[in-house]
Amino acid sequence: MALTYVELLRETRALARDVRRAIQRHKKMASAMDSQAKDTGRIAEQIVGLKVDSATVAETREVGRIMQGVSTAALAYANAADEASRAAVAAEQETIATHRGIKEAHDRSPVEMADRTWYRQE
Repeated sequence: MALTYVELLRETRALARDVRRAIQRHKKMASAMDSQAKDTGRIAEQIVGLKVDSATVAETREVGRIMQGVSTAALAYANAADEASRAAVAAEQETIATHRGIKEAHDRSPVEMADRTWYRQE
């Protein structure tokens, strides 16, 4: 299917916007996971003072370490996704750079044969 300039621009802008939004959600989630991991670590230290058995304390610390690992991986994923965001923005900019001139030339053309439907044909 052939896209018109406007359709292509709309699609690439939507892609760039959606990718940026998804990355922001991932970063927000990774940050929340990091906070929860730190809270779990603090809880492990607090329950030591409450004379909770050592097995429970050890398990709570282990959960905190696992959560920290998951949050680190989630943040690394979100940071790597920034590259996808840059690629989506580059695709949008490339669309503008390579296709806008054609559309502008067409719009300025005084030639009667420059029918808009021709640009929609495959």
